[in-house]
Amino acid sequence: MKRITLIATLAALTLGLVAQTKPVRVESPIVSEKDFVWYTEQKEAWKEATQRNPKDETAWLNYYHAAHYMGWWGNNSDSIVRQVISEMRQAIPDSYTYNYCAYRAIGSGHTKEEKDGDKYAEAALARLPENMEFFDYDQWVCYLAMKGYEQRMQQMAKRYFDSGIYSEAVLRYSYNELAGMGQDGIYLGFGDTAIIPKWLIQEGMQMHRDKTIVCIPFLGVKEYREWLSRKLDIVFPDMESGGYTSYEAYEHDLLQALIDRFGSRIYFSTTTPNSVTDQWKNNLYNEGLLLKYAKRPYDNLAVKRRNVEQRYMLEYLLVSFRPEWTSGLRMSANYAVLLADLLPYYAKHDRRRYDWLMRLLVAGVENAKMDEEQKQQYLNLLIEK
Repeated sequence: MKRITLIATLAALTLGLVAQTKPVRVESPIVSEKDFVWYTEQKEAWKEATQRNPKDETAWLNYYHAAHYMGWWGNNSDSIVRQVISEMRQAIPDSYTYNYCAYRAIGSGHTKEEKDGDKYAEAALARLPENMEFFDYDQWVCYLAMKGYEQRMQQMAKRYFDSGIYSEAVLRYSYNELAGMGQDGIYLGFGDTAIIPKWLIQEGMQMHRDKTIVCIPFLGVKEYREWLSRKLDIVFPDMESGGYTSYEAYEHDLLQALIDRFGSRIYFSTTTPNSVTDQWKNNLYNEGLLLKYAKRPYDNLAVKRRNVEQRYMLEYLLVSFRPEWTSGLRMSANYAVLLADLLPYYAKHDRRRYDWLMRLLVAGVENAKMDEEQKQQYLNLLIEK
């Protein structure tokens, strides 16, 4: 009997291993985050699929994405990605998928032997599939914005919004960020979920178009600086003739130029790395979801209360009516971090408002995709003192 049980156990384990190596669609970690082992297994599974059918673009795309996202865990995937691109070049050189992946790899700093990524981008855009998906929209709206192709970017952003693909939770978070800004505000941010949804709101909903969305990493691209210079009528320092010894120093001067010119119209995303904002930390005031630049102190908590009470739409935190992205649910939990300091005021002056806000913030945490220990850390911020 023990022998039979052992054989059955080994068979079950074997079946489990086979199931793990079955090819599964590879999503962005923004949509559904997996671990390093999962991406490694998927890379091998999709590689086998490309070997069985070398013309299968879906298999090649997933093979590339799995190799790419292995690098998110600090593992050097450069050589792996270069190998994937090399294999793809041999199999489907004139395809949308090859040009998409080749551009993305170059743009990510992988295939260093390639010098001109724009030709791959434009080749891919000329071959856009009729039914685009998340990766397509996300890649090309960023490319067009980075190159300063404003009209093309606006068209792509509207098409992206109209597709219904984008996370509602991320869009609502971005809407609230924009709603808390003053007229003609200038938003400075990092990361896909900080920047892209604002373009979708502006072009898809035709709202908050007075705000200028600045992607800080794009400032290193000459075409983007030239576009921003024209849009804001500002002269930026020149990197080539400025004698800069590091890009960080140049980026600081670009941001300083914006601050010097526009002052209190400047807002930083709260997700901007401290290494970027530390230079101005004594002049940044939290107004809810954003940090506003100001030369002198003011009652920013009063502005935060105004945003929460009059401008933000927060009831969506209570329940989601469709599956949500991992990033969207984690951003919902972020309200607890940014708005918890209002609870003592409401506890003292407006108990009804306190109960309302507490219920929303707790729901945002409880619905987030994170382990119970992490959730408890967020909930601890809400404990009434």
